[in-house]
Amino acid sequence: MGHNGSRPRCRAKDRRPSRAQALAALMRDAAAVAVDDSYDVVVVGGGAAGLAASIVAAEGGARTLVLEAAPECGRSILATGNGRCNLSNVELGPDAYNDPNFVGDVFGDDPLKDILDFFRECGLRWSLEGARLYPVSRSAASVRNVLLARARRTDVTLAPARRVTSVTPADAGFEVAYERTFDDSASRVRARAVIVATGGGACEALTPLGLESTPLSRVLCPVGCDAPFLAELDGRRAQARVQLSHGTFPCWSERGEVLFRTFGLSGIVVFNLSREAREGDLVELDLACDLAPSELQQLVDPFARGSFEHGCLDGVLDPRIAATIERLARERWQLSGLERDAPASDSAALITLAKSLPLRVTGVMGGEAAQVTRGGLRNSQFSTSTLECAARPRLFACGEALDVDGACGGFNLSWAWKSGMVAGRAAANAAAGASGAASDATEARS
Repeated sequence: MGHNGSRPRCRAKDRRPSRAQALAALMRDAAAVAVDDSYDVVVVGGGAAGLAASIVAAEGGARTLVLEAAPECGRSILATGNGRCNLSNVELGPDAYNDPNFVGDVFGDDPLKDILDFFRECGLRWSLEGARLYPVSRSAASVRNVLLARARRTDVTLAPARRVTSVTPADAGFEVAYERTFDDSASRVRARAVIVATGGGACEALTPLGLESTPLSRVLCPVGCDAPFLAELDGRRAQARVQLSHGTFPCWSERGEVLFRTFGLSGIVVFNLSREAREGDLVELDLACDLAPSELQQLVDPFARGSFEHGCLDGVLDPRIAATIERLARERWQLSGLERDAPASDSAALITLAKSLPLRVTGVMGGEAAQVTRGGLRNSQFSTSTLECAARPRLFACGEALDVDGACGGFNLSWAWKSGMVAGRAAANAAAGASGAASDATEARS
């Protein structure tokens, strides 16, 4: 305390730097990184997959460079798991992905063991929450920091603030062009092997190579829905069984917490729904998924009088949600375009809405709210044992660069780690082979 009892003011040097100051410091650090003219392996993208790939490549004997567009490597990891980094899942398996056959072949016999062995060697420790694995610190920064430290120990050159613009064939490998965002200049580097480990613009950078790709979209995000009662439920949560139907045919179902928003639905189970939903689909919420209709009948109308008392479901549902569906039941509300038999009574209408509250999908709320990019390089172009491109030897891809996306719960990060490890190991071997062939050719000419 000050002499007059007041709290002393913070000095300027004690204050945290502003965002502009922090960015300027990162750009100075990026500019200080020396990038040579050539490397054995160049990794395009310094996120989860790129860091795993670079570490394994360097430990395999390859002189390795990472080019990352962001001001620092591993930044995307910090946002995973709401900042806690759900790094894997004990129920890890190929069925959680959009291309299970491809993923299963890449994963091999025991992908979870491979991933945990990798992080054990990084010095990371983890614990379980249900089936999900988190660092014991519950901080995504712990995961990023141990990866960066291991990369530096293995002499990986981490070069952020460098956006790759093209990858083109060159003698004995590739030429990678990039822009340095800290001084707006362009540069190039040669590589015996290239690993593409970034989504989004990666496909554009590979245009000169003539590879096929699938359209990009964003998934694992909220879903827009049309229903007149959403505004009054904004911010309310419920445990529900969520069912999706294309036309009249149910095609997907999962249980989890649903968050009502004015525009539609959010929550982890809805993020998984976003991987399947299309505009015009029907979503039905079983808000009393632990109760059979007969058990609801006993709560709502035990004497089968056809009516119910206000608050009869307050012991089962959030009271605001219960009040809303009570009103809808009394109004005999039905979703436009949904053909259902009219309920015979108020209590029958309430039970129907509690067990199957309908909404119509208006779209998937991608953009910044989405966690994963769907689409990318077509998987069929790449070997499942090495992730090398059949048409372009010594070009590898991993992580979101490929058309692989998984459910929430650590599955997407698991794909990043394991596919990065596979690509890194194979790229190091390919670069070594190319180096040996070049040496043999030199000796033959001499």
